[in-house]
Amino acid sequence: MGPINLSIVANNWRMNDWLKHLENHVLSAGAELDLDSLKSGDLLQVVTHHTTYTFKILQSRDAELSTDRPDRPRGLVRINGCTFGQSSTIKPRHLFCGGNLEFQFKGGECIQTTTEIKEIRLARRMGS
Repeated sequence: MGPINLSIVANNWRMNDWLKHLENHVLSAGAELDLDSLKSGDLLQVVTHHTTYTFKILQSRDAELSTDRPDRPRGLVRINGCTFGQSSTIKPRHLFCGGNLEFQFKGGECIQTTTEIKEIRLARRMGS
């Protein structure tokens, strides 16, 4: 048997990982949060393996971000959506458990992707 091309093996593994996450998402028919439903003043919390991200919604998907950890970024961001597993495939304008939260800082200078989402909490502003 000849040498194994490791780049092909790695790419096949990534493809299988991506397909597994996408298939699980479709089969689970789990709840999703449509980010277009967010209103100014809503409070959104996204809990991952390591961090709780709190977004105070300013308008649409624009928010002021804070976290429960001092070593995590904070500031004005736009919530993009969820990626599937370790891939760059994104479901824009939606969040779901099992996906990875993606957001970017105002000005677009830095895009952040988190570890897997464990829980999503939404508190609607009174009167919205």
